[in-house]
Amino acid sequence: MLRKERIDAMQAYISDVKTASMKELEDKFDIAPSTLRRDLASLIAAGTVKKVYGGVTDNTTTPSTKGNALTVYSERQLAAPTEKHQIGRAAAQLIEPEDLIFIDSGTTTAEMGGFLPTDFPFTLVTNNLQIINQAAPLANIKLVIIGMNFDRRTQSFTGIDDMNIFSRFNIGKAFMAATGISLTRGLSNSEYNEYLIKAEIFKKAHRKILLIDQSKFGRVSLLTYGALQDIDAIVTYGNVDAKYRDFLTENNVQLINAKTQQAVSPS
Repeated sequence: MLRKERIDAMQAYISDVKTASMKELEDKFDIAPSTLRRDLASLIAAGTVKKVYGGVTDNTTTPSTKGNALTVYSERQLAAPTEKHQIGRAAAQLIEPEDLIFIDSGTTTAEMGGFLPTDFPFTLVTNNLQIINQAAPLANIKLVIIGMNFDRRTQSFTGIDDMNIFSRFNIGKAFMAATGISLTRGLSNSEYNEYLIKAEIFKKAHRKILLIDQSKFGRVSLLTYGALQDIDAIVTYGNVDAKYRDFLTENNVQLINAKTQQAVSPS
């Protein structure tokens, strides 16, 4: 592939995935780090790509998103609305009396808010604004909010002065979101401050449950916060590729299909 063809292909790829890590681009285009830096320098100089922590992001978007490493929340919320709604409903059914749970930031996890149980007590830790708004009126929920700074792009609170705060919570179930899920790169997201919270929760939670729609499979974003084999369950919607089903079975990860409400337990 000629250099110009490669750079054009790289621009098209970054425009499609929005955010890509340096390692992801090296692997995708099978090039050395020095070659990648030269190629990206051309795109950055042209203003079509912007450098961010650990990688690059598309800089050809509309003014409402230009310069952001993330697609704004309102746009992500419109993607796969039926799937996300059903995933949120199925995940909320996993909450049990006296649970201490964490609900992550994200548009898919936010869909749990409309299905939070009202007939038994449990404790909810979250930084997700939509979940906070849904849980606040419910007297059966002990609500704990984390994060000092509000990010409008993600509709979540980030900024933790003392990361040891997570050692005080015996989180039984963590309902997690991800920008991408990969067999080799695990669970990833694009925003550094959210990554810090996700990584800590992932280490502390007894049971980790990933909520993810079909568009996230096979994608890799900037920052990996956990390994795929370390989660306990995935709640998704629709058919999952055989290579993922086989991997999940081999690693004793439960797969829950919200489309059929069928839970496939690993053998």
